[in-house]
Amino acid sequence: MAILAADVAGYSRLVGLDEEGTVARLQALRTEIVEPAIADHHGRLVKTTGDGFLVEFGSAIAAVRCALAIQTAIAHREAAVAPERRLLLRIGIQLGDVLLEGGDIFGDGVNVAARLEGLADAGSIVVSQAVREQVEGRIPIGFADLGPRTLKNIDRPVRAARIVPDEAVEPEKTSRRRYARVAAIALCLVAAAAAGLALWTPPWHSAPSSPPSAALPSRPVVAILPFANLSGDAAQDYFSDGVTEDVIAALGRFGELAVLARGAVMQFKGKALPPEELGRLLKARYLVEGSVRRTPERIRFSIQLSDAARGRLLWSDQFDGEPKDVFSLQEQVARRIAGTLAVQVRRLEEIRSTAKGAGNLDAYDLVLRGRAQLAKVTRRGNVEARRLFEEAIRLDPSNAAAHVGLGSGYRDVVAYGWTETPGEAMAKAEAAARRAIALDPQSASAHALLGRILVAYRQYEQAEAAARNARALNPSDPEGHAILGAVALWSGRIADAIAALELAHGLDPDLAAERMLALAIAYYLADRHADSLRISERLLARNENLGFAHATLAAAYAQLGRDEEARAAVARAKRLLPYLDADTLGSQLREPAHRAKFLAGLRKAGLQ
Repeated sequence: MAILAADVAGYSRLVGLDEEGTVARLQALRTEIVEPAIADHHGRLVKTTGDGFLVEFGSAIAAVRCALAIQTAIAHREAAVAPERRLLLRIGIQLGDVLLEGGDIFGDGVNVAARLEGLADAGSIVVSQAVREQVEGRIPIGFADLGPRTLKNIDRPVRAARIVPDEAVEPEKTSRRRYARVAAIALCLVAAAAAGLALWTPPWHSAPSSPPSAALPSRPVVAILPFANLSGDAAQDYFSDGVTEDVIAALGRFGELAVLARGAVMQFKGKALPPEELGRLLKARYLVEGSVRRTPERIRFSIQLSDAARGRLLWSDQFDGEPKDVFSLQEQVARRIAGTLAVQVRRLEEIRSTAKGAGNLDAYDLVLRGRAQLAKVTRRGNVEARRLFEEAIRLDPSNAAAHVGLGSGYRDVVAYGWTETPGEAMAKAEAAARRAIALDPQSASAHALLGRILVAYRQYEQAEAAARNARALNPSDPEGHAILGAVALWSGRIADAIAALELAHGLDPDLAAERMLALAIAYYLADRHADSLRISERLLARNENLGFAHATLAAAYAQLGRDEEARAAVARAKRLLPYLDADTLGSQLREPAHRAKFLAGLRKAGLQ
């Protein structure tokens, strides 16, 4: 979770000047500014601690936006107060694991947030590198790097940065910043679930210190180094080597990546070379390092992705399992690692392409830029995306990825109501998908796109066949699993829908909002209302303008007996989607009982 820790700068001094007045002002600040901002950004106030408070959020973006809203409102409120008497907050934000116990939270995420708050000046916000990587380029702010900091009771240095207001950001950085604005969502031919925003999270967004080597091909080269055996038993090397081979094979199914073969990397097993030297020797843009720690009770796989040229850590994660069937576990973990790695590299490459100048772009860069434009989910972004994909096709007519992008663009103009000729646009989308399959029958993304289009036509059996083709071609790609989940949801197989969508979400934690919304609906239909609520809240923490997410949230609230919150969620949904009514929702659900169940919650929440 994203954890926000705050306290009042110089509180003891202020209490010494005017104890009663300071306490009253602090209480007013909490009730009039802090608590409304937390509610607006879908956070949870965990606890207050004298002059401080601790809040949890479903995303770093929501936490930073809330912090900015709080600091801006307080600065305006205190402007007329004498400087020495101003009540100003210091805020620290960290993204990490927490332990939930009762209503309280514990763990490194909380501890680091509290220490970062101690680095902040009055009225400022300090965040960790993990938070910065999540929000940079998605919120109009800049950062002043504070470097690695040794924090009390934290066993490793934490890189920190202070948030800089947008007007103070250097023009060079501002020119590279992309804004995700959501247009008013129209009723779509597809499903209520298709009205979400496909957000992507840039893991880094800084200008390169030096230009990349001209020798590198346009496709990113990824080197997966031999996984280290940390079990303390050299006889277990076979297992870590097997994991390495499986990850190489699974990642190699992503056609847009160039993955080095096993023979190229095994020569470096056990050699501690700097990332920059390894990248140069292997001619790789990205390095993947991993380790396996095996005990009789548990196997832990650790993984990290680095920028080879700069030796910079870009992403890391851990995967645990029980050693009941080690070879089955090895295959499952390899697929998951490959899927999450591919998602991260795709996003890194989009940012790398966008940071280039406008000239000298090849078809690969044009496809990456088109995808970034599609991710904005705006009419203008969609038009620009289709222009970029068409230019890529002009340069390289055999580029299947460009045809997939173009088909996705045409499909989205129908889904979001941006065309007066939806039939024509859907025909173009289907033609592009089938052209991509003809050019590259092994393209999982092309088969997945065809599945999405066939879902819109309610041709569920054909859509499921296309999605199964996508999954068979690349079991590590979250899109194939997500489409299978959507097909299962609309055709009435709720348990299958949950299994597939949860797997897709595990491969891509930033799964597109329409897929997340499908998962929320599936949970609701399975009477897992708390889980449905959790997913909807997480979606709205990413983007509070998703009208259908507010509707799903309302239905879950109603079934949990939280009537006042349900009515408020319906009001927000109606404000975003004035045409919304119970009769138009859930029409894609093939089973009448499922549609009736969904509508019952909405009507109970007050939607007519």
